Amino acid sequence: MSHQSDLFADETATSQQTANNSATALKLTAQNSRPTSGQQRFNRLLERIEKLKHQLVEVQTISDAHRPLYHQTLAPLHERHRTLTREMVLWLDERLQRKGLSPTQKSIAITILCNLCEQLAAQGDEEMQILHDKHSTESLAQKEQASIREMRAMMEDMLGEPLAGDEPLDTMHDVFSAGMARLREAEAGEETRQQTRERKRKPTAAQLKAAAEQQEAEITLRKVFRQLASALHPDRENDPDEHARKTALMSEANAAYDRRDLVALLQIQLRTELTDTASIAKMAEEKIASLTLLLKQQAQELEDELHHRRHAVRNEFGLSPYETLSTANLKRNLKREETSLKQDLNAMRQDLQQIQDDKFFKRWLKDQQRLSRANFIDDLDDWMMESFK
Repeated sequence: MSHQSDLFADETATSQQTANNSATALKLTAQNSRPTSGQQRFNRLLERIEKLKHQLVEVQTISDAHRPLYHQTLAPLHERHRTLTREMVLWLDERLQRKGLSPTQKSIAITILCNLCEQLAAQGDEEMQILHDKHSTESLAQKEQASIREMRAMMEDMLGEPLAGDEPLDTMHDVFSAGMARLREAEAGEETRQQTRERKRKPTAAQLKAAAEQQEAEITLRKVFRQLASALHPDRENDPDEHARKTALMSEANAAYDRRDLVALLQIQLRTELTDTASIAKMAEEKIASLTLLLKQQAQELEDELHHRRHAVRNEFGLSPYETLSTANLKRNLKREETSLKQDLNAMRQDLQQIQDDKFFKRWLKDQQRLSRANFIDDLDDWMMESFK
């Protein structure tokens, strides 16, 4: 699936001209005439691949530069939030041991305490797990087992059969991993059956042509790599410096071949003077269809990788799914998160101070109940909107 609409929105420090210069040595030119449509397509794909590679580097550079600032800014605030949450839990535990609360007020206070305990216990706070189980009719272990059963039922419903096997299914992660593995097996089995059905059918002329072009492309890729492997094999080199140079180049060529990076393999050939632009142009002219196919596949793989990397970075730093990934936006979002956390901390400190007064505490419990109901309705509305999209 292509994600092309997402590619050009994000900022890149490297200009388009730099990307063009990197691909210039491999571009096809026509003497005394305009390039053919095949040559133009080949050249556009070269430029596209170079641009995608620069964009991938830029995503990595931006995220690596932002990560230390992100954690240095938010980590102390999260720690203060945990401390204040703990204080609230301990105060509620102490208050529940005293008289003066109605059954409804006790129920609300216990619900708040248990919810806060769950958050802290999930972060490894064993004391909060004990406090949760002290007040809840259902222990955290029982809740986890109920969640595991629900997850297992959902997975079995998706699979249409029981989720059984040799692997243990003792945690949510175990159940989810086993379920996803079975789903992947089912998909792979269906794909194999589909391929078998297709092989039994007589292939069309278009399918035969596509298969021939793919085979030719694979042969061409192997040929370029073998030329490099033959010339750069370090075991044939006695000079230590040359041996080290060829070892590094061979490692680079192996990595390029593993990811089917035709452009990198050809650029290594040029750098090592194993060929020249005229020879590459001649090979490209003779095998324009297969080389263009390789470039097209490489561009698609890079597009997919770029889309997934951007998604991962947005998720890591709290950007919305379609927000432009840039240094400026990351800093703006960090400032928003910092401001929001500081506001939450101020509100928590005020609450802890004011609930010492019993009248305020009882009003606070009512407010928390109303807020909980409003949040539930909002969550339900969001779920319904997502379900009917």
